[in-house]
Amino acid sequence: MSDNNESSHVGGYLIAFAIGALVGTGAALLYAPRSGQETRELLAKKGRDLKGRASDALEDATDFIQGKKAELAAAVEAGKDAMREERAKHQKAA
Repeated sequence: MSDNNESSHVGGYLIAFAIGALVGTGAALLYAPRSGQETRELLAKKGRDLKGRASDALEDATDFIQGKKAELAAAVEAGKDAMREERAKHQKAA
């Protein structure tokens, strides 16, 4: 149950990060005394940085989900094995 909550927290953190990055970029543009060319260069650089961070965050989230998927598959397989063992015990006892 707590694993499910962890997944939703990761999504919330990613959304909060993206919103914070956008607000920060907007505030920087409004208050920074730069020329148009400098501002465009800054925007391009920040855009590349943000794209890299978003890519890293997506990769981390994908790894997290794949890990949870593998854990779930292992748990299901362990449950199946336990059920087979119990059936075998009951069949031998009968």
